[in-house]
Amino acid sequence: MRLIKLTNAHGNLNSNHKVLIHYGKSGPLKYLSHLELIRALERSFRRAGVEIKMSGGFHPRPKVSYGPALSVAVASSAEYLLAELVHPIPEDQLLTKITSALPKGLSIYGAKYIRDKKPSIASAVKSAAYRVKVEFDADSVDIVSLIDQIRGQERLLVRHKGKEKWVETNVALLDWTIVRESDNEHEFHILVSVGDSNSTRPELLVGKLSEVSPGLKGFKITEVNRVEQYVNRGNPLIDIYNFYERIFMKV
Repeated sequence: MRLIKLTNAHGNLNSNHKVLIHYGKSGPLKYLSHLELIRALERSFRRAGVEIKMSGGFHPRPKVSYGPALSVAVASSAEYLLAELVHPIPEDQLLTKITSALPKGLSIYGAKYIRDKKPSIASAVKSAAYRVKVEFDADSVDIVSLIDQIRGQERLLVRHKGKEKWVETNVALLDWTIVRESDNEHEFHILVSVGDSNSTRPELLVGKLSEVSPGLKGFKITEVNRVEQYVNRGNPLIDIYNFYERIFMKV
């Protein structure tokens, strides 16, 4: 595989060293807010000795951009950030450095350098996949039929923190399948839209089960995990990590 050394007009190594990092959070750290998560990651970079470029102005900030915020109490194995490094570090060494400085519950899965002129992660993401675990007494309940009832509605009213909004069902809810089921626990795979007025949280859609079937006993959502983010909404789905073109930089 050919190595490409990025140079500017003067033959020097390009000053833009943007790296895409794939990470996740689990365990107690899933309860971090988005701002707390950012602070934890930036502290880890400093402890690891990974120097990130700073913005200008009176209140300089690290040049790091993140994808769509993850809800509190939702775990994830599919979070991404773009960081501009002062000095590029080989990808394997970068992974080792950051991993050694991360608190338990934060994980780094991959890193790669990308071209400078690419859209931000937040603007690129159009859909996200989740696994949602739910407990309830499913005796004599046709779960597939309940899901079909929800998907068959033209619009859905979703409620969160005292606020309500209507979403177009076929735009907000792109896919809903049963991954595993037992007498009292079900695991769903749900693909939802991101980035427009029809965006909604997957647990709110799953909560519709208890609305269309009030007789569900012991209904409780026990786990929500974001498993991937995509730049489109149809097949074939393209995940963020493969969306950004790879450049191998000799450092």
